Amino acid sequence: MMYCFASCVNDQLLTYIRDAKMLKDAWVNLKRIFATITRAKKSWLRQELSNVQQKDLSVVDYTTRIKVICDSLASFNVTIEEDEMV
Repeated sequence: MMYCFASCVNDQLLTYIRDAKMLKDAWVNLKRIFATITRAKKSWLRQELSNVQQKDLSVVDYTTRIKVICDSLASFNVTIEEDEMV
């Protein structure tokens, strides 16, 4: 099973599971890696949302930028309050 699982993983991720003895260990390692990436991405998106400024953007571009950030956060099941968007 480990061989089958490892053959489905790209080379970059293979380094995180090659020492795993059992499939469960490999899965836990990958889950930990992606959880860290997800937390970092959520933090970065929240920071982007709080720092977005209209400056020389049109109103449409400005609101679109905010919507894109909010939609990205929603994809991580993060709820954005209306006052955060404002």
